[in-house]
Amino acid sequence: MVAEQEFDLVVVGSGTGGCGAALAGAMQGLKVAMLEKAERLGGGTACSLGGLWVPENHLLAEAGLADRMEAAREYSLFLSGGSALPENMDAYLHHARLALADFARAGVAFRLLRRLPDHYYPSAPGSSADGRMVEAVPIARRALGPWADRIEEGVYNLPGVSWGDAVAWGGLGNAADWPKEELERRKREGMLGCGGALVGQFLAQLLARGVSIRAGFRAERLLVENGRVCGIAGTQQGRVLALRARRGVVLATGGYEGNDALVKRFEGLPDWMSIFPPGVEGDGLVMGSEIGAATYKVPNNLAMLVGYAIPAPAPPREWQFFSASVRGLSYPHSILVNDRAGRFCDESQFQHVVAALTRFDLAAHRYPNLPCWMLFDAQYARRYSFAARPLGAPIPDWVTRADSLTALARAIGLAPDALAETVARFNAGAERGEDPEFGRGSSAFARSTAGDPKARHPNLGALAEPPFHAVRVKIGGISAAGLLTDEVARVRHVRGPAIPGLYACGNAAAPTESGAGYQAGVSLMRGLTFGWLAARHAAGADAETAA
Repeated sequence: MVAEQEFDLVVVGSGTGGCGAALAGAMQGLKVAMLEKAERLGGGTACSLGGLWVPENHLLAEAGLADRMEAAREYSLFLSGGSALPENMDAYLHHARLALADFARAGVAFRLLRRLPDHYYPSAPGSSADGRMVEAVPIARRALGPWADRIEEGVYNLPGVSWGDAVAWGGLGNAADWPKEELERRKREGMLGCGGALVGQFLAQLLARGVSIRAGFRAERLLVENGRVCGIAGTQQGRVLALRARRGVVLATGGYEGNDALVKRFEGLPDWMSIFPPGVEGDGLVMGSEIGAATYKVPNNLAMLVGYAIPAPAPPREWQFFSASVRGLSYPHSILVNDRAGRFCDESQFQHVVAALTRFDLAAHRYPNLPCWMLFDAQYARRYSFAARPLGAPIPDWVTRADSLTALARAIGLAPDALAETVARFNAGAERGEDPEFGRGSSAFARSTAGDPKARHPNLGALAEPPFHAVRVKIGGISAAGLLTDEVARVRHVRGPAIPGLYACGNAAAPTESGAGYQAGVSLMRGLTFGWLAARHAAGADAETAA
């Protein structure tokens, strides 16, 4: 039996795009339902650092900082590599600040994430040294009522600690010197930070406005009548349900990173591993495609992360991705090597790592830097948290370990002499506080991760003290493809026109506003911006009236 219920707006997904669309709809007086396939809310957003990239935002002005939209556009054009759609880029640049201010007026607490330049290209045209990065203020779980313990939890972030806190306390790699009493207080009070705080801030406002929130709802197909999307059908607790949507459906289901077939079709990279919770499988892309929605793929996708597999805490997965992009690769006493035992990039800038890993060698007809390994020594193991384990915890048994570089090379199939030469060359530069081969640690962003602020160089340190360790590196990222949307987030049909009643935002939509490039904070903010635009369009509200 199919049970039917009716709403004005049905939002599928509870990450930043879904939360933004649901709150924007409720602010317009719409009756809104927000659906989530998992039993916990927040998806990949809740597991992230939670940064938002918002040029010319109201917090920047309040802090006495200046920004120019023309400069932000110049930077975005550089970032896109020519593969963004101009109308969508302009929609993001113009409306991100309006959406942020509108959500702030609704009670979502934001603050500037200071001292982070536009990265990973601080010298690019139009870049800004400070003020465009925003984050949610940490929030106590008790503010979320029955959902207090049902926010998705990743493997990275400490309770109640925001990205801004980490930067202010010396960087992600300086956790040994963070204020222990303050950390204990935030843990004791059940504080959410980073992406969890972003989801929590929105969730508190959704609850206050009576939005119907449904976890464990598996959306399966779009309902269409007379060419218009009018709802969604799915299952929840074994019941088949149809939710009607008078004004429209917003697909905010995330990308397809956990769908092996779609990853192979659109990404095609070896050593791929999903960086998101297991339910992120391309549901929006599949449902939209079934009714003729167009897709779009950006070339040379740079929205990628680098990490390694760690044991998953619970089924259904045995292993899960741990991103070492800003939590390990840039710290002293570590390097990356390929299967010829050579370094090949600036490890402190993971965008450099991504570009090197995805480069295809025509002569060899292979990816020359895959497979690769992260190597580190006992100094690294003592000073830093490995795989989010407590500081000082023993390196786990699943990591390859040896008492000499020669033995380590043999254990992972590398030529011992080649590895010894690579490490000796790196160590000689590190002792001088420089990396003449790749310029490791030369950018302000790399230094903000601050492996060891007391060292001669915060990102450089010799691999000299046994035992030595090696872990196989994986690559994962944000989908290069998604549903093709217009400047107000309407999904376009393969024949060109917008599909009436259907919207998409976040990673369910192709990154047409940013193109090939990647800037921290764009992924989450594009979800909020286009979710906001979608809900306002569905409600018949002019976006400019929110200014």
